[in-house]
Amino acid sequence: MVSNTFKNLDNKKQTRILDALLDEFSHHTLAEAQVSRIVKESDIARGAFYKYFDDLQDSYEYLYHHALTEIHQNISTDTRKKLKPTEYVEQTREFVERSSDSRYYPLVKMHMLYNENFFISTFNNHLISENEYFWATQIMIHDAIKQIMIDPESKEMILKKLSNVLHTLAKEDD
Repeated sequence: MVSNTFKNLDNKKQTRILDALLDEFSHHTLAEAQVSRIVKESDIARGAFYKYFDDLQDSYEYLYHHALTEIHQNISTDTRKKLKPTEYVEQTREFVERSSDSRYYPLVKMHMLYNENFFISTFNNHLISENEYFWATQIMIHDAIKQIMIDPESKEMILKKLSNVLHTLAKEDD
């Protein structure tokens, strides 16, 4: 877990470290990432890195959560509210567009294509406790986002298919 020491750093130093993390994790998978490159780019001591974060995965989780918080602004994440299929599709579209328009796009793409396996059990454990409709929608939305990251030109077709399937599932859930 990120330390209070990191949270209490001045904004300039925090930004420099976050920028170095973003550069590292946007160009290297979590398995290939190196603390040495991060500390060199952020101009901090290796010991300071471990004072701020438990390890590379901890720093990655902190950065990815930071990125998703920024991308998800104004996108409802309240899982207690059952959305209509069109609302799910629009939120998926908004997430894809906000991601692709943000400085975090390479990080999100790297996560979806290579790094999510390090965290998938957390994602699945949360969903398993939900009803079948919500579970299915989240799995399909996640896969749709991944497919769009792989082939951005297919965005509209994938969103249309997602809409069709969600409408079908919503009818069966009634």
